[in-house]
Amino acid sequence: MLQDDTIAAISTAPGVGAIAIVRLSGPQAFSIAQKIFLPRSFSSEEKNEKWLPKSHQATIGYIRKNDGAASITPEYVDEVVLIAYQGPNSYTGEDLVEINCHGSPIVTREILTLALTEGARLAQKGEFTKRGFLSGRLDLTQAEAVLDLIHSKTERQSHLALSALKGALGDEIKSVRGRLMELTTRLVAGIDFPEEVGELDISDIEKIVADAMTRLETLAKTARSGRYLREGLKLAIVGRPNAGKSSLLNALLNFERAIVTDVPGTTRDSIEEPVDVNGVPVILIDTAGMRATEDAVEQIGIERSNKAIDEAELVVLLVDGEKGVGAEEEVIAQKLLASGRSFLYVINKFDLIGEDGFGEKLKAGPLLEKALESPLRLPRQADLKIIISAKTLAGLEDLKKHIERFAINDQSLQELGGSLNQRQGELCQKSLAYLAQLKTAAQAGLPQDCLVTDLRSALDALDEISGETVTEEVITEVFANFCIGK
Repeated sequence: MLQDDTIAAISTAPGVGAIAIVRLSGPQAFSIAQKIFLPRSFSSEEKNEKWLPKSHQATIGYIRKNDGAASITPEYVDEVVLIAYQGPNSYTGEDLVEINCHGSPIVTREILTLALTEGARLAQKGEFTKRGFLSGRLDLTQAEAVLDLIHSKTERQSHLALSALKGALGDEIKSVRGRLMELTTRLVAGIDFPEEVGELDISDIEKIVADAMTRLETLAKTARSGRYLREGLKLAIVGRPNAGKSSLLNALLNFERAIVTDVPGTTRDSIEEPVDVNGVPVILIDTAGMRATEDAVEQIGIERSNKAIDEAELVVLLVDGEKGVGAEEEVIAQKLLASGRSFLYVINKFDLIGEDGFGEKLKAGPLLEKALESPLRLPRQADLKIIISAKTLAGLEDLKKHIERFAINDQSLQELGGSLNQRQGELCQKSLAYLAQLKTAAQAGLPQDCLVTDLRSALDALDEISGETVTEEVITEVFANFCIGK
């Protein structure tokens, strides 16, 4: 449903810049533009009413204050470029005007005030995109992709968000929905006209449902990786004091963030820093070294290290290759087994131990051996160690690849060109659950009207993903995360 009022907002980030954009959308967008804009080709004596905005055409001119009559010396606010877009061929599906002005906060606020004075109202968060959704210019997956694109922190994030914005996810959902809708129609026809149509063969039902479930399961897999790409993967670096945790943090960040010394116990507190690891936003947590100590401050740091393991999605267990494996690694292994956190087993200081340095001292104790043989360790080949030198950066790219593989553990993301967010993922699982019920009911020989009930419930969940049928509460929640002006 289209709105009957006109909205306005500053669509560029706050602060000083070369260019800023003030945007208007709604039935009065063009008439308001006529009142406050004077094309450069018009002389100051001519009346502005002679100018008519032309869709998808840029016009250079001036924003001026409207004094109700033609003025010999009008008061100009700024020289601008105005672009008009006539609905429905615009971002919002309505008449839309974008005023590209100089990026002074004073100028943008004054232009916005003029638009509001002439009859527009201030836009709410995400209202421009919301109007585009309500007018059918984009579905809800595309609208949410706009938000992902705005907040992307890596190239991989932005590329996936752009693919979803182009409709890749929505098209897949619509394709699955189309097959299930066709099945529903055939089932209902068989129920309503049993003599003319007859019941659908059970094998046909199972084939269509199985295909839909396979495609939805592929979609659902992307939700995990999508969460890491949107929110960041929390990675804790743990090990004994002086194992090289801070050096590894600095190497991954490519700058000296943490203090590095030869004195064990230098790091007393957890340090968190974001970093781009092969396109995956990772939140690195450098923790205090794990050892028995009487130092009260260091004990607090060790407690925080334990907490960091609990909160991390992935742990790097860093072993000092020069000193080998000891009681400290056993303590960490016990914590990893108790927490159930996936971890990478990394041997550091390759520059000091060399090719022949992997001997008896790196033999694991019983707890570490148990952890290394468990599904928690990544990758799980028994003889594989990730060997690095945080000082010389040897093996660092190999470590990054393992972190990337953990975050994006299947090809679904690349194949589909996007990832489901939490809301979409939950609805996808809901649809799968109804389809599983339908499959069981069909195999049990239940009447086909029972199958239709589960089928319609599965379709409702898919419709909520794309926004075909969605409550006002959900729409409000989705667009509340946007900024004003988008």
